[in-house]
Amino acid sequence: MRIQLTILAFLLFKISSAVAQEYDHNKVELLGHWQQQGLRYSSCWGYEENGRQYAIVGGSDGTYYVDITNTDSLKLVDFTDSPIKKATWREYKTYGKYLYAVSDDSGPNVMQIIDLSFLPDSVHIVYEGQDYLRQGHTIFIEGDYLYVGIRRKPGKTNAMTVFDLKEDPTHPKELRSLEDDGIQISQVHDMFVRNDTIYASCGYDGLYIFTFKDNKFKAVGSYTDYPFAGYNHSSILSPDGKTLIFTDEVPGSLPAKSIDVSDVSNPTPLDTFYSQSGKATLHNPFLINSRFFVMASYLDGMQVFDYSNPKKIKLTGYFDTYYQIDGSATTGDYDGVWSVYPWLSNGNIIAVDMKNGLYVLDASAAYDTSSIAVKRDVGSVGDVRIYPNPTQGEVRFTLPSDYRGEATFKMMSTAGQQVNQWKMDVNANQLVRLELPLVANGNYILTIAIKNKKTLSAFINLTK
Repeated sequence: MRIQLTILAFLLFKISSAVAQEYDHNKVELLGHWQQQGLRYSSCWGYEENGRQYAIVGGSDGTYYVDITNTDSLKLVDFTDSPIKKATWREYKTYGKYLYAVSDDSGPNVMQIIDLSFLPDSVHIVYEGQDYLRQGHTIFIEGDYLYVGIRRKPGKTNAMTVFDLKEDPTHPKELRSLEDDGIQISQVHDMFVRNDTIYASCGYDGLYIFTFKDNKFKAVGSYTDYPFAGYNHSSILSPDGKTLIFTDEVPGSLPAKSIDVSDVSNPTPLDTFYSQSGKATLHNPFLINSRFFVMASYLDGMQVFDYSNPKKIKLTGYFDTYYQIDGSATTGDYDGVWSVYPWLSNGNIIAVDMKNGLYVLDASAAYDTSSIAVKRDVGSVGDVRIYPNPTQGEVRFTLPSDYRGEATFKMMSTAGQQVNQWKMDVNANQLVRLELPLVANGNYILTIAIKNKKTLSAFINLTK
């Protein structure tokens, strides 16, 4: 057993106050801030024991444990080192007193299981290795099961794998992978699990719904060619099991969606919605109760939404942690809030900004019925964002809401020579897919013309 103790070096760590900064916010207040200079941050989690509250913060070099019980004086109490010193991704979940820590960075990566029961004195690493995985992009715990999305271990990669933690939480028992039941999905980027049903965000493959019963996976539904589709990223499910809310991360600035999953075999759309600027990339949603959820939205910070009417989701408050730029200049950028933990017993919310560190927030004023206007520029709806880009032969994009009818698509070289043309009838917000011709690698221009509408254009980088 390896034991990680608080050491004298922590006296050199800096806890910096954010009081002097100017933050754009509405009905969400700053309670406390902690930052170790020179780090990049990713995901976070929360933990409570013996009346004290802790924020678990993913840093580029390892995991930081911050006592946030007194929000006027956040205190770093321990740190667990990681073989990966410049990590982009870290993910955490708890099962009782144990913390499960994974990362999807390549190199000498490991899974860690950490005993938190000795806090605030120290934390103990009780397992570190590659027996279960070397890399994992996301993890989710439901009941006694640990689900791992994009599980990689030496010589093997699985889209999603499930482990049983009940018998011995320090030695997970591998049960099943999607591939074991003939389900061929390129990846499960993230998942939300309720009882035996898994809502899997599968990147460019879309959203898939599986069940895991009697140690067997079964595909029961999907939602793929939907308006404003992109890289299906993560989701949450309402307590009544009727409404699923999810995000598409790439291309940037896509709206989040709500869909009706009362019949998992036939999901239907309900609403699309944006954060306060109307431009930021929406990253991870987190369910609070049957009325409200919060969203980590990169350069727009953390938002609170009222989804009591899932056909008309309302923004009710926000706190923008990324003070370095004006909130109106957020289109397509990746910085700001990565993740949120909204389940502390006193209602406070943990949010982690990739550059600016840990924030403890009070969103109680946002839990009301009044909405906040979304500042979305009408002109930006007409921007066509091609993906994947660079591409190896196919592009996808969504047309603006008022573009419908017969459309002419032309692919031109940068010298102005036409290399291909398509014509088709399109509907508002339709996801369009074009298979590109076999031409030389390089940059091309795609133009989109519809009668009585401004001709739209986008650049394509074709590579083979």
